[in-house]
Amino acid sequence: MPLKLLVVEDEPSFRQGIINMVDWNDYGVQIMGEAENGREALECMLQEKPDLVLTDITMPVMNGLELISEAKVAGLDFYAVLLTGYDEFQYAQEAIKLGVEDYLLKPCMPQDILRVIMKIKQKKELEEQKGRRIDDLSHSWNKNIPLLKAQVLSGWIKLAPLPLEDRADMMQEFGIALGQQDGIQVGAVRLEQPRQKAANWSVQDAELFRYAALNITYESLKDVYVGRLETFVYQDDIVWVGGPLSHQGSSGGLRLSDGLQLVQSNLRRYLQHTASLAVSSASHNIMTLHLAYQEVSQAMSARFYRGRGGIYMYTESDAADPEQLLHDHPYLDQTEKNLLLQLQNESYEQSVDTLEEWLSYLRQNPHHTKEEVNLRASNLVWELQKWMRERYTASPDWPGDLVPADQLAKLETLDDVASVLQRTLQQIVGVLSQKVLHRTVQATLDLIKAKYATNLTLDSASKEVFVSNSYLSSLFKQELGINFLDYLHQYRVEKAKEYLRQQYKIYAVAKLVGYQEERHFSSTFKKWTGMTPTQYQKNYPVAH
Repeated sequence: MPLKLLVVEDEPSFRQGIINMVDWNDYGVQIMGEAENGREALECMLQEKPDLVLTDITMPVMNGLELISEAKVAGLDFYAVLLTGYDEFQYAQEAIKLGVEDYLLKPCMPQDILRVIMKIKQKKELEEQKGRRIDDLSHSWNKNIPLLKAQVLSGWIKLAPLPLEDRADMMQEFGIALGQQDGIQVGAVRLEQPRQKAANWSVQDAELFRYAALNITYESLKDVYVGRLETFVYQDDIVWVGGPLSHQGSSGGLRLSDGLQLVQSNLRRYLQHTASLAVSSASHNIMTLHLAYQEVSQAMSARFYRGRGGIYMYTESDAADPEQLLHDHPYLDQTEKNLLLQLQNESYEQSVDTLEEWLSYLRQNPHHTKEEVNLRASNLVWELQKWMRERYTASPDWPGDLVPADQLAKLETLDDVASVLQRTLQQIVGVLSQKVLHRTVQATLDLIKAKYATNLTLDSASKEVFVSNSYLSSLFKQELGINFLDYLHQYRVEKAKEYLRQQYKIYAVAKLVGYQEERHFSSTFKKWTGMTPTQYQKNYPVAH
């Protein structure tokens, strides 16, 4: 942009000489006005806001120094150069106070005027360039503040304070909106999304999703913590640090409870995702955030036993260590030996009951970690597959390894573990019992195939095949290694998948496969597949 110059001189010939001495446009200077006294110049300055004022000192109405002073008082930002005679040096001290950039002695040569003006133009350009750099740095700093805050807070929840670490100063520097007193709470939101969907996301999609989830979490909880709240992503979870709680929130936890439920409902509403939430106690401060996050991790471990989509508050019992480690557990060792022996003796009904005993023990002792349980389950599957390979490798019906090892390590809940183990045992029993099925069981299977979409029950099925329900239940499990209801649910779920891939509505699919209530259908579908019908429909291709 050109330098805007205002020439103020009461002698017309001298003023015009300055204006016409060169083609100012060639030098990047625009003569935006002229004036013959200070008053006239001030009016022009207020309207046009020049970059540089070249002014005589001695003028009628208002002299040059008065002009500069009045313009400064009016808040104008400009450079000033004085035109002065030899007898006006007494004004030099006042000119310095007013911030005058330079002066020219009359009479002055054109090259002297041009030199001074070009020097000021260069100075202005350098200052503007510096200002732009500062603006760019400021913009970059502000843009990266969320990332920097996330890095700082991630470090705080991960590690204890370092010696001489001044977290209060860092909070001020990064604008971290937390109180410094006790009462800080940490929580985590774990989004329950199918891995198939996450794997298909682009980097941009994943970033947008996380940004939306962060905003939803913040907006849902900000009133709980009276605005003293920070949210960030840590290890794929949305983590919040907030506190102290509002007065309402600290009174019985009702406000906190409402806020947590609001997080879940808003995530379902806006992102179509369920979420599990884990929350620490509210007794921490900025120096103990790592301990608060340990409580969050311990609380979140309840998700493995209680299932997805819950709200888990930390209690001291969460920190209790199990009395017996799983990798060397006499009861489970014996149960697994019994299971293998029952398979060997073709006691398939008993083997199903034994597996249920194995699972029941874990449900009743929910202090073992997810990693321990998954490892124990992996070992059990490995033993079953090893036993089968040693005896039935030649069987054309034996598929080899039934469950990929990496799948077992990634199971998120005990229900997932149970589903995998039950399916594994069912497949093994299916191979071991390659014989003509009892005609009553075969008739029952035909009945399920024909009437799965009706209100079929064990009682109604037993009447159709002319046996008691207790006899049918026992015979079915003995022949197939699975109880009647589990088989019926699995059959219905497989049929439901076909309808879901054809984009049928969920409520319609429920009725088509024999469930009168959509909620019952959804919970059953999730139990056997690990995802809701909606999630399945979104992540599997349309059937053709």
